[in-house]
Amino acid sequence: MGIDRNSSERFSVLRFPLVVGVVFIHAYGTNVGLSNGMVGIDSPSHVSGFIQNLISQGIARIAVPLFFLMSGYFFFLGFSWSIKSYKKKIVSRLKTLVVPFLFWNIFTLLLLALAQYVPATQVYFSGRAEPVSTFGVAEYANAIIGLTRKPISYQFWFIRDLMVMVALAPVIHLIVKTIPMAFLVSILSLWFFNYWPIHIPSVVAVTFFYAGAFFASSNISLFALDRFGTAILISYLVVLSIDVSFRGHEFNNYIHNVGLLLGIAAVLNVSKCIVGMKYARDALLWAGGCSFFVFAVHEPLLTVIKKISYSAVSPNSDVIILVLYLAIPVVVIASSILLYLAMRQIMPGILGAISGGR
Repeated sequence: MGIDRNSSERFSVLRFPLVVGVVFIHAYGTNVGLSNGMVGIDSPSHVSGFIQNLISQGIARIAVPLFFLMSGYFFFLGFSWSIKSYKKKIVSRLKTLVVPFLFWNIFTLLLLALAQYVPATQVYFSGRAEPVSTFGVAEYANAIIGLTRKPISYQFWFIRDLMVMVALAPVIHLIVKTIPMAFLVSILSLWFFNYWPIHIPSVVAVTFFYAGAFFASSNISLFALDRFGTAILISYLVVLSIDVSFRGHEFNNYIHNVGLLLGIAAVLNVSKCIVGMKYARDALLWAGGCSFFVFAVHEPLLTVIKKISYSAVSPNSDVIILVLYLAIPVVVIASSILLYLAMRQIMPGILGAISGGR
């Protein structure tokens, strides 16, 4: 089974918005830590807290499971299994995943070490963070790969887990051919009830990568629920409002997970509307080309801009906090795109290598 042009465009227009979602997830918070203490406020107002939770802990949280779902779907879509074809897939992933993963984590580690050493920037990168200069071999390996925690460029835990899922693809193929539905129900249950004792790969990676593999291997389109689009969107908005309103309650995790499932279906359906709007479609297709670069550089850039902003403004009101929350991601994304465009003109070869050939 292949994929038609319309479906391909629908997936493509989602790439950049999902990366924007990741940026807003990491923008969440009302204070930052500097070497001389915390700056900001601890308890935002109901309105400010609601808006941040709605965006960062609600809508934006769709991004990660949907990314894994799409990754599993495309990996298994129309794939003819053999040792030769699997080796070819692995070799291609060395370029698209492994090289960028190692580069960005080593680069971030060196950048952090420099920032902790230079007096002018020490105030922003010293304090709670362990100095890089004190790292041993194990700590360096852990920082770069993330063996017992997230890697130093922490958004790359997604790429780390994706690499593991690609390595496990033959096992997933076997499961899909033998006990497809039983495993899908089992892994969805583990994810839904948040039971997963393994650090790598995460339960969200296994669950949604496998779900993508299941749909692709079963010749089921991820857009199969389009005919229920309106009902799904309304249901998602209702569950989302409940999720945000009751955040922090013990039972809320289950409401949140229901919202994620509905949200994934809703976003896939909304892509149909986006493709139908020429200017929005063309803009998002263009932005999709730099989405991986934005994903890669938004941290530590986001942290740097946030710490500098908080240090300069010393925000002590909900209004200022909310303005910074909304403005800083926009600055980060715009700066990342400008840097991407500059590198594409000056050093396209290097840009290609550190972006996985994207």
